[in-house]
Amino acid sequence: MDKNRQACTTAEKLHLAHDFGQGKKRKAEQRTLFVTILTLVTMVAEIFGGWVTGSMALLADGIHMGGHALALGLATAAYYFSRRHAKDRRLSLGSGKIADLAAYTSALFLGASVVWLVFESIHRLLNPQALMAKEALLVAVIGLVINLLSAWLLAGSEDACQGHGHSHEPSQDHGHSHNHEHQQDNNLKAALVHVIADAVTSVAAILGLVAAWLWGWLWLDPAIALVASVVVLRWAVGLLRQTGGILLDAEAPNKLREDVLSKLNAIEGTQVLDLHLWSVGQGAWTLTASLVSHLDNSPNTYKQQLGDLPGLHHPIIEVHFCQACEAAV
Repeated sequence: MDKNRQACTTAEKLHLAHDFGQGKKRKAEQRTLFVTILTLVTMVAEIFGGWVTGSMALLADGIHMGGHALALGLATAAYYFSRRHAKDRRLSLGSGKIADLAAYTSALFLGASVVWLVFESIHRLLNPQALMAKEALLVAVIGLVINLLSAWLLAGSEDACQGHGHSHEPSQDHGHSHNHEHQQDNNLKAALVHVIADAVTSVAAILGLVAAWLWGWLWLDPAIALVASVVVLRWAVGLLRQTGGILLDAEAPNKLREDVLSKLNAIEGTQVLDLHLWSVGQGAWTLTASLVSHLDNSPNTYKQQLGDLPGLHHPIIEVHFCQACEAAV
């Protein structure tokens, strides 16, 4: 009976949380929701204003804002579903990649909008059209103000941090407290890229419209739009590469891999045969490792050694005992 009770206590101590650190509500979720609502209100106001005044510039920008509202809504929904399904056992490695999937999809939307912008700019370069410069300038300034406010709100989130800063919330994974690493939030980055891209195009539009208004340079507006589209396309491609790598379980950054290897090799008599380390969500990593132990080191010895690494969840460690060492004993 005492043995069974002891086993039960051990099981309780070794209980592993399934949420992989994705179960808490982040500040970025609240801010992204607010920016989505702000974008939707602006969209409705511009479409209504364009319909009432007959301004195609207002109407077109309102529809354009609708595309950004869709992308921002996708980011907001990703936070919600990632948190809601954090403990869903059907998701073997947690719900963290829902946010990266949303960011990948958002980057595809952004890339598609850039392709449309390039074709439209080339068409207007070859076929100059009259501009309602004053009206369009007002729309561009309003759009720029909204986008700068949105970017400030999103960038001000604590989850926008990069690098190796630590929070102070203990984790229950593999029975040890450790700090979580602030890995870049790709979902937040996707939302931020959308509003910054819109701000860049607004600035480009303002410059082009001012030139058209003062000097009649109709060609400058589409020319600046082409330059801006190249910048935005680079952002979209970079985001696709980053999120695509996470969705395909690409290896973790070299710095984190080196930290893991250093800790494992610090245990006397250890030889690392194989190590796979990858992201399972924002600030969350997991690993599988195959080791040879020349001493009597158990898997739990190595898990304890890795216990203070930030954001590491459910490490799986396979230990092979050296046959030559066993024979010598």
